[in-house]
Amino acid sequence: MFFKSRYILEFSKPKREVLENIEKDIFQDFSNYFGKSFTGKVSENGFKIKLMGGRDSPTFKGNFILNRDNEESFELSVGFEYYEILHYLIFLSFILVFIIKSYDGNYYLMPIYLAVLGLIIFSGYFRLKKKKSLFFDYLKNFDRDCNITHIK
Repeated sequence: MFFKSRYILEFSKPKREVLENIEKDIFQDFSNYFGKSFTGKVSENGFKIKLMGGRDSPTFKGNFILNRDNEESFELSVGFEYYEILHYLIFLSFILVFIIKSYDGNYYLMPIYLAVLGLIIFSGYFRLKKKKSLFFDYLKNFDRDCNITHIK
């Protein structure tokens, strides 16, 4: 995963209830499209999901683990899969080729190209933060006592 950040989630509700709640909000087919929040899979010990409503959603992947106190907590990784970064790399290489092709010794277009590139990168960063916030809000609405800790 690229741009991966890791979290430890501690739920006050049992593991089975957490996984069932996420599983009932996963889009299966068009007959149950409305009211669904995620696409992906839930296993017996974790999940790998994406938020619905956009192709630029990060992947939320994690499993329940036993912590030092023999209590179950959830280890969550949030980031983009390798293939999801590919379309950004193709677009950035297109811009780079366009810059090189149009370079004729004048620098007047270079700041415009760099500003567009910076805008694309920063908008992606802020979209990632918003999607993480939406997912954590979903978890907080389900379990008000959920504790979310960022791992550095």
